[in-house]
Amino acid sequence: MNSSFSADENRSKRKVSNRESFLTNVAASLGRPRMTDTVRRPAWKHTVHLDTLADRTPEQLVEVLKEQCLFIHTQVIESTPEILQTTLDDLIAGCGGGPVIRSGDPRFAQYGLAFPGGFVWSEKAGREENVRRAEAANVALVFADYALAESGTVVLESRPDQGRALHFLPAHYIAVIERGRIVPRSTQAMGDLNRRLEAGETLGSCINLISGPSNSADIEMQLVVGVHGPLRATYVLI
Repeated sequence: MNSSFSADENRSKRKVSNRESFLTNVAASLGRPRMTDTVRRPAWKHTVHLDTLADRTPEQLVEVLKEQCLFIHTQVIESTPEILQTTLDDLIAGCGGGPVIRSGDPRFAQYGLAFPGGFVWSEKAGREENVRRAEAANVALVFADYALAESGTVVLESRPDQGRALHFLPAHYIAVIERGRIVPRSTQAMGDLNRRLEAGETLGSCINLISGPSNSADIEMQLVVGVHGPLRATYVLI
């Protein structure tokens, strides 16, 4: 038996079991039987969640994203697949060099990217080793699953090849965004995730929505960047 398939199958079974147990407890607390009939989506009286930015072209969504990134202290670099390696190498050098840690996303191989001496987040390495590598890294490299133009947010699943700590422990964060993955807002991203789930696809253990470097402001509104996450975030559009 394929071990990776078996592991995925076991994770899926645990998720179903946890969900059933959780819903049963909720129903018991409400003092009623479980609702097992298919839930029907409501007929929305207002559709602002669907209409906002829905009329924008892909090129216009890029401009909305770039404008929003000015407000969240995030640098946006436009590149192409042909020069992506050079673009990322230059950005890493500008951040002070490595160590670099990247996700195990297959798109790194698809675009022919290589970072000698860097770390790769992998299921095989185990959680403790992956976290240790992320703590030691100066730069994190990832590919966004979606990018929300409205808020300048990148959306990424936590998966065996891309854990949560990867996004928050290194000092510098670089997310590569394929233009086709830019959507108007969270409505479209969550809608696509829901369609994938309904189609039987196994999604990550959590969904990370990251809007630039960490920001904190005290009661006097003194903004401090990088208190509980990366000091600097850069999006690379291809």
